[in-house]
Amino acid sequence: MQARLLSRETGDHSPDDLSKSVNADLLRSFAPAPQHRFNGEIASQTHLEETEERARSVRAHGAGVSGLALEKFDGRILVSGGSEGSIKIWDLDEAPTPNQRHVFRPVSTIARSTGVKKVNGHSHGITHLAFYPFDPDAFLSSSYDKSLKLWATQRSALTADFHLNATIYSHAMSPIADHLLVSCATQHSNVRLVDLKSGSAVQALVAHGGPVLCTSWSPRHEHILASGHADGKVRIWDIRRAGGVIAQLDQEDSLGVLHRFRHATALDQDWSSMPHFRTSAQAHDEAVNGLQWTDDAKYIVSAGLDRKIRVWDAGTGANTLASFGALIQNRHAKTATMVVTSSGLSNNKEILIWPNDQEILLLDLHDGNVITRLRSPGSTNPVGPRGGELGRNRTTTIVWRGAGGGPGQIGTVMGGGNSVGAIYSAHLDGQIRAWMPQIPGPDDIDETEDIDEDEETRRRKRKAVDNAYRSLMGRQITFTGTSR
Repeated sequence: MQARLLSRETGDHSPDDLSKSVNADLLRSFAPAPQHRFNGEIASQTHLEETEERARSVRAHGAGVSGLALEKFDGRILVSGGSEGSIKIWDLDEAPTPNQRHVFRPVSTIARSTGVKKVNGHSHGITHLAFYPFDPDAFLSSSYDKSLKLWATQRSALTADFHLNATIYSHAMSPIADHLLVSCATQHSNVRLVDLKSGSAVQALVAHGGPVLCTSWSPRHEHILASGHADGKVRIWDIRRAGGVIAQLDQEDSLGVLHRFRHATALDQDWSSMPHFRTSAQAHDEAVNGLQWTDDAKYIVSAGLDRKIRVWDAGTGANTLASFGALIQNRHAKTATMVVTSSGLSNNKEILIWPNDQEILLLDLHDGNVITRLRSPGSTNPVGPRGGELGRNRTTTIVWRGAGGGPGQIGTVMGGGNSVGAIYSAHLDGQIRAWMPQIPGPDDIDETEDIDEDEETRRRKRKAVDNAYRSLMGRQITFTGTSR
């Protein structure tokens, strides 16, 4: 680190280079942060004495956590959704320091709506949560009760409610668009678009591939939407066009549409009258349940139940053939939430953060190499009588803590508030777990001081030997003979 600071002071490296180099080291140093826990128990139980056993058993949601969202502007407000239907709001700035033990408590709770107690909350488990892309004071929630709800964050108040008559697996809003359309992935084959301005489901993008499991908007072109379907297809839509699909990603195509255009031109074929993609093209051999654009809109990342993650050139539709090996776990027919870090965060390389059942993988997006594996506690031995417990320990979703996010960006600065960065994961056992980069602390300083002390000792010894040698060589020695 000192060498980097020296290079910065001498002008050999720019501030941006120094930042990216430090971020690269931080990304490789992520580790569990058990000092931060989330306790969503009712107020009457908060006075109980915190014991070590109790600290390990605290739950954010008693029935399991099924949704998480973290605002990208300040990296402060975390929203969690429970498998029972409640929503809780947490203030991450409550923790005084990243390394100090702290138990978070919800600053607000949106209770589940039941037959006895009719409230504005959801009546069934939460499927997905997402903040409004331009304002942290609004977020969206969807549920197995077939409704999409818009909430005011500070007041925990319902501002809009939409019933789609179909289970909503996930939803998404364009991070750059002027329109207020929400794309909804539902159990029906059509992609539903809900207009927050008019308060109605205004459009359905017609497809025939079974349930839609995920959608994702382009961060550069406000009318371009990608959707993942149960038939293994990834469809690309221009929502302004009545014709519907404008492209399909093809796992067998590593050249892209530009190659086909040039080939047709070389053969004097009429490109405008030719199909630009195969209607039978599949992105995955099984259902596609994860989609994410990179923040510069150059690549699309897809995940399928065939346990494959693929990276696509968004400009040509070509499969980049990035390989992530046999390590990937993905076997649940629900939306898989993944995070792709900003391309400017670390040496111009995007990092893919993937919830891999009982662990979280940090992967190089373009070569598939594993940077870090973060294992949940107790996940090292999946065989044996604790198999059921490990199933409850499964990661359901993850969020990245970043700040300074703008249009199309998830947060260009690692961390927020007093944090240098964090990943938060939701689990079926009801816990929200924190993962943070390791930063130099007192132990590292002491170790450095010991090294300096050892060097000083060696220097004194060398000086003593040198003085003895000079004293010996500088003294005149007279040899006298003995007469016989």
